[in-house]
Amino acid sequence: MSGTPAVEVLSADKTYPNGTQALQPINLTVHEGEFGRLLGPSGCGKSTLLQMVAGLLGPRHGRLLLWRKPVEQIETSGHRLSFVFQEPTLMPWARVLANVRLPLDLAGVPSAEAEPRVREALAMVGL
Repeated sequence: MSGTPAVEVLSADKTYPNGTQALQPINLTVHEGEFGRLLGPSGCGKSTLLQMVAGLLGPRHGRLLLWRKPVEQIETSGHRLSFVFQEPTLMPWARVLANVRLPLDLAGVPSAEAEPRVREALAMVGL
């Protein structure tokens, strides 16, 4: 595949503090415009890998690059990355408003416009 690598996983692995090895060392390159999929049984590390690529989890060893920059620098790359979780997921450290506002924040909706929309959505579901 030609073109710029959009995602590069370089010998990344993940072991949690309790000793659970969630992901063995993996190398993966996904180029711009390439469509891929992760297949495997439950518990093999698919979600862990996606969370690492999104910057939600750090690897124990190895590196993750997005458009040739460390995943932590995605904002400065001029690119955007997104994926949809298999199960509904919240940011447990954030307040309800921040969780509901997140998609609007990621889309660059100004706060003055986002806040009323968030409050309206919460009111619709009785929160």
